[in-house]
Amino acid sequence: MEEENIEREMKFCTQCNSIVETEVIHNYHIEKHCNEDLQGGGILVKLSRCLRCRNPFLSEIDYSYIEDNYWESSNIQLYPNTENDAIKNCPKIVINPYQEALKCYRAHAYDACVIMCRKGIEAICIDKGEEKGNLVTKLKNLKEKGILEGTLFKWTDELRLIGNDGAHSHEQIVTQQDAKDALDFLMH
Repeated sequence: MEEENIEREMKFCTQCNSIVETEVIHNYHIEKHCNEDLQGGGILVKLSRCLRCRNPFLSEIDYSYIEDNYWESSNIQLYPNTENDAIKNCPKIVINPYQEALKCYRAHAYDACVIMCRKGIEAICIDKGEEKGNLVTKLKNLKEKGILEGTLFKWTDELRLIGNDGAHSHEQIVTQQDAKDALDFLMH
């Protein structure tokens, strides 16, 4: 395949944590309908890969056409999923810190990301009725009530400590992996 014939697209790569150029590896068309006036539509499924890390992408595009005019009615990235369906069902008090943490992560502001993840844990505590005391007290109270089991308590406490490092420590460096782990934990 000649270089100029390769279809390229810009996408957000979750592995590289940036907008990257991708190359389309394969297109699969599903014709939904076509009439004698050359009007129709269909679905295009695209498999592509990041040119930096080679991470795959899978997209589904609904399209319509009339003669030579073509337009997309939807374009959904199926993999990797950049939207978390679970977070959509969370209370607004939890969604806001998560969205801010995600913005910070994408801006490579990892200290700010873990601080916002810590704020998200605090928001969960408030949503569960724990409004008094510091965060460790709130987490212990949720554990005593049976809302947090032992392992989950340890993980939330670890996230609390990483958030503290992001906010207060000048010696501890919050890495991209620390921020990604904090985000992954908060969103699940």
